[in-house]
Amino acid sequence: MKLRSLLGLVTTILVLIGMAGTLGCSATGSQVTPLVQSTTETTITSPNTQIAVAVTASGMSVTTQPAAETPAITTATETPVTTTTTTTPVTTTTPVTTTTTPVTTTTTTTPITTTTMTTPVTTTTTTTPVTTTTMTVESKQLLLANVRSNAAQPYGGVYNVDAVTAKHLVDQTQALFLDARYLVDYDKSHISGAISLPVSSVWIGLIDPTTVLLNKDAVLIAYCAPGCPAGLELAEELYVLGYHNVFVLDGGYLVWQTAGYAMITQ
Repeated sequence: MKLRSLLGLVTTILVLIGMAGTLGCSATGSQVTPLVQSTTETTITSPNTQIAVAVTASGMSVTTQPAAETPAITTATETPVTTTTTTTPVTTTTPVTTTTTPVTTTTTTTPITTTTMTTPVTTTTTTTPVTTTTMTVESKQLLLANVRSNAAQPYGGVYNVDAVTAKHLVDQTQALFLDARYLVDYDKSHISGAISLPVSSVWIGLIDPTTVLLNKDAVLIAYCAPGCPAGLELAEELYVLGYHNVFVLDGGYLVWQTAGYAMITQ
């Protein structure tokens, strides 16, 4: 479009110049005027093409050449580059090596020397002189009645006696001690002169008291260990069998031993 406009402008100029020349020639008539070559040059520059128009008397010439290139100004806009650094935590797993150290257990067996010291047991038998008094039946019954009146009665016709009273009955009436414990206990230690008569053997019929104790009027004193009921149980069995003068040593053989009376010890 711009090139066509320029060409139209050039054409218009050329037409005007031609008309001016024609008018000059008519005014002079036949007078010959020396020809002076007049040259008119017009340069038109478009953005991409430069056009030079030269008008002379002999004619018109149009020269087209590329327009001088205007150096392009390049504007460089630097865009700041934002670098985002993402740090990813690195988890390092260190393999754990478990070292098992064998445990050596050393057991030292120290031989134990057992020294058995045998202490000789000295059995001291204290012999209390016994004064044998021949009592009449009446005197005996009076003594027993006196003992019963001052004693506790745990069962029926059975009465408790202490060590001193028991010793008095032994001395005056030849009373017999009856050990109601097991035979193994009797063998370890018992009252001097006592007869072994385990109540457990009486219960099962292994021992018949009537074959051991023939006189049912004899004075009998049953005993056991402290807190043991076997002495009372034996006394009850004898009373049921018809023995009339049955007593129990209150506190067992220990009260007899503590009083210093005679004991048999293996």
